[in-house]
Amino acid sequence: MKTNQMFRRLAGSVAVSLGVLAGATVPMDHAWGEPSSSEYRSQYLARVESRYVDTDLARFHYTRTGTGPPVVLVAGGGLWGYSWRDVIPALAADHTVYAVDLPSQGFTELHRADFAYTLPAMSQAIATFLDAVGLGRAAIVGHSWGGAWSLYFAQRYPDRVERLALLDSPGLDAEKAPVTPLFTTPLLGELATNLTTRSFYAESIRGTFHNKHLVTDEVIDELYAPFSRPANRTGFLSLWRNLDFRLTDTGLAGVSAPTLILWGAQDSWLPPSQADALAARIPDATATILPGCGHTVHEDCPAQTIPLLTSFLR
Repeated sequence: MKTNQMFRRLAGSVAVSLGVLAGATVPMDHAWGEPSSSEYRSQYLARVESRYVDTDLARFHYTRTGTGPPVVLVAGGGLWGYSWRDVIPALAADHTVYAVDLPSQGFTELHRADFAYTLPAMSQAIATFLDAVGLGRAAIVGHSWGGAWSLYFAQRYPDRVERLALLDSPGLDAEKAPVTPLFTTPLLGELATNLTTRSFYAESIRGTFHNKHLVTDEVIDELYAPFSRPANRTGFLSLWRNLDFRLTDTGLAGVSAPTLILWGAQDSWLPPSQADALAARIPDATATILPGCGHTVHEDCPAQTIPLLTSFLR
């Protein structure tokens, strides 16, 4: 299902719910209810070594694989470390690979209720994680929002980034994902977040793939289960409303790390033209647009994406 079709279905459900609430006598602050969480138990975590590290900010969940120079993988919004399942084994042949869940992702648990879910806050979360696992400097690979957080981290902490890879990552003050108005509008956003059932989530994930047959039931179960946690839903909505890409846009010329930008030619969330626009403004950057690939390029097209990443990081 295309992104705009998914948007219309979810918006229609929101509209119906708003109509019900408008005619109801219950107070609005009790109208949302508690979104249900999936009881699915990750099979992926049974196959990898799941780790945690405690900080004042959060108890970070991550995996560590391989040996060699460190690479940190940062998944996109609404995703978690499972998103890198095909990338990790390839990179681990030459690197120590850390796949971290940042606040709102996976199995990381915040210790601070006042966390801001802004670019500065997410950048600081990356710094906090690196400190906690003893990494002064690392290569960083980020996808989508995870790429935007990584880009801002590279702007704020240039001495800590060896190399930077951005996969379909917003960083320009430019066109945003089509569903943005749904989540950024007061009231609508809260309803949309709570109404994101497994089936709606599945439609959203399929919209980020060009090769939709790769979005299996296992993929949806693994991704949806942690997203369905109330704290992660709340953080996800806050990110929609608080990420200000004017901050990354104004600092592009200051990125000193060699930068690889990969983008799916069939990305229906962000136009592929943004890849070249980013590369033109980052001093040491190259952009490659991959045909037949969607927004989640490393999962949608691992055979094309992984060799480019391994070559760049090596």
